[in-house]
Amino acid sequence: MTFFNPQIVSAVLALSIAMSIFWLIRRDYLIQRDGIKWIVIALGVLLYGINPALNDSIGNALGIGYPPIIVVLIALAVTLIKLLIADIERAKLQMSVTRLIQKVAILESRLEESLASSQEKQ
Repeated sequence: MTFFNPQIVSAVLALSIAMSIFWLIRRDYLIQRDGIKWIVIALGVLLYGINPALNDSIGNALGIGYPPIIVVLIALAVTLIKLLIADIERAKLQMSVTRLIQKVAILESRLEESLASSQEKQ
């Protein structure tokens, strides 16, 4: 039975993520601002995969008894921040849509008034 070196697997994974991000940006499926965030994540995966002892060093420095949980905590924090940012963006879009609907309603009302007044003049 053949086992793969975890550092090689994580390096390949990180490079695959980075290449996918570059492809998505070039095809305009992803804006550059979001692509940069994903490239940073890919670099983090690469760094962690190449040097897994880094996790132990950080865990010992922070006094964490089980250092592998750091990755889970970071992933959870990033997910929660991403959810918060998505909610903020959704709220901004909802406000923009509401304002546009109000402006269209005002313009339709003015148009109807204008048409009614022009018909009365005739």
